Amino acid sequence: MASGEDTRVREQFTAQVERFVRSPHVNAAEPVERLVALAAPAPHERALDVGCGPGLLARAFAPRVATFTGVDLTPAMVAKARDIARAEQLPGAAFAVGHAARLPVRSASVDLVLTRLALHHMSDPAAALAEMARVLHPGGRAACFDIAASEDPEAAAYQERVERLRDPSHARCLAPSGLLALLGRAGLEAERLEMLTHPIDAEDWLARADQAPPAADEVRALLAAAVGTRRFGGKAVTRDAAGRLAFAQRWMIVVARRG
Repeated sequence: MASGEDTRVREQFTAQVERFVRSPHVNAAEPVERLVALAAPAPHERALDVGCGPGLLARAFAPRVATFTGVDLTPAMVAKARDIARAEQLPGAAFAVGHAARLPVRSASVDLVLTRLALHHMSDPAAALAEMARVLHPGGRAACFDIAASEDPEAAAYQERVERLRDPSHARCLAPSGLLALLGRAGLEAERLEMLTHPIDAEDWLARADQAPPAADEVRALLAAAVGTRRFGGKAVTRDAAGRLAFAQRWMIVVARRG
């Protein structure tokens, strides 16, 4: 039986499918190129994308590996991923509906596990990371790309308040130290950690999620109150001459290996 958290995620991402496919933020090339470079896929490898959404990572990884499988909780996202892979003739790409904490994949059957901008939607990221470790064969790699929370508790709490107002499916952002700790508990040894920043237009960011108008207004007010400070998760929030709010998103990429 689906939990309330799972239902919220499905509802949000069913509504967001087309916005995800069109979003310049989600489709930005440079962050994906960094993920590819750090994950270092090889032609003989079997890759698994956990929380694959509409299969956007398949474009970058499927041509570089032997097989690419995407798993996502939301059936509408999986259907869109299949459509895109078929239209773009992506080699060896397949997609399935599945839960990150109960992956429909045999143990020790994968060389490379990927997850991008999905961990912060998971109510139990520790369980998801343990599953990623389970499906990796010894020596296999996990490459995790996600929003980085501030290590400062007050700034992190402010960010969480804004993120949950903006997107009801948001669970929790991990700080780099938190992600490294969970990877270690899962039996994965971190080898690389890289931090990225990416400019985000607040109105585009709001439009990609479904929230009630009062919640959107509260998000705008909280971002405006953070201009000139670092209270929003340590991010620099700005307002231009036209009054548009923006901020510098902080992402982290961690590559870890199963011993």
